[in-house]
Amino acid sequence: MNAINLVDCFWGAPTSKVNFCEADYAISRYIAEFVNSLTNVIYIIYGIYGLRQLRQNANKYVDPLRALPYWGLIAVGLCSFAFHASLKYHTQMMDDVSMHFATTPVLHRVLTTNSNRRDFIITTLVLVSTLLLLILFHIITDELVLHSVLFVGTVTFIGVYTIRLINSRTLPDSPAWRQTWGMAWFGIAIFNFGYWLWLADQWACSFLTRAREAIGLPWAFLLELHGWWHICTGIGAYTFIAVIDLLLSDDDIKDITQSFAWPASWASTSIFAGCEPSVDKEVGEKQK
Repeated sequence: MNAINLVDCFWGAPTSKVNFCEADYAISRYIAEFVNSLTNVIYIIYGIYGLRQLRQNANKYVDPLRALPYWGLIAVGLCSFAFHASLKYHTQMMDDVSMHFATTPVLHRVLTTNSNRRDFIITTLVLVSTLLLLILFHIITDELVLHSVLFVGTVTFIGVYTIRLINSRTLPDSPAWRQTWGMAWFGIAIFNFGYWLWLADQWACSFLTRAREAIGLPWAFLLELHGWWHICTGIGAYTFIAVIDLLLSDDDIKDITQSFAWPASWASTSIFAGCEPSVDKEVGEKQK
């Protein structure tokens, strides 16, 4: 703990199985990892924005299944904040579990696209049962490999399925097609960039620690790469949730740049817009 007197730490000695490169209790005795904690506000902000947009676009009421992914995003922010602020084992479990609570509702939406009532119910039961078993197994064993593999696999599946949704639900070369592609490619890019920052925070921790000590505060905050991981994944997660909700809803959204939060709105008209992957090009051709 970087020679910190545990008596002065509000939460006491860390009991979590993982600890990140940020120095513990360097800023406040009440927050173990200051930057890693506060950057979680990005999830909460985007989650609240998404819920507000749903209410504005809804004619009578908001479908709970459409709202659930945004609530999951808020849960990630709150649970991750609790974990990084305290570095306790139980808050680490909260943080890990919240990641699946955020991705599972999105996975449910893409898997039940155009499904009948029977398939909808079966898919729901399978996903809920799998999620509960995973939570129990993870909490009991603290096994991180399966947790990580399932999370990455779920995110990858959602990304691939989103590509197919764009080509099947929008006309190729139409403004909506180009704008939606812009947001999707941006979401993929920033999520992957955040992942590499997460890896660098672990692999280059000694170098980053020396660099932060050399430049001092407040500029040292810029080298807290796990905090940037939160920002990048928060933006990427919101972007994909918004894109999928747009493709699967009946909302008449006339101006994407005004309906989605920045930078997703910017990405809809940026260099990312209109870039179609060759793997699904034949799907787009069939729509012409």
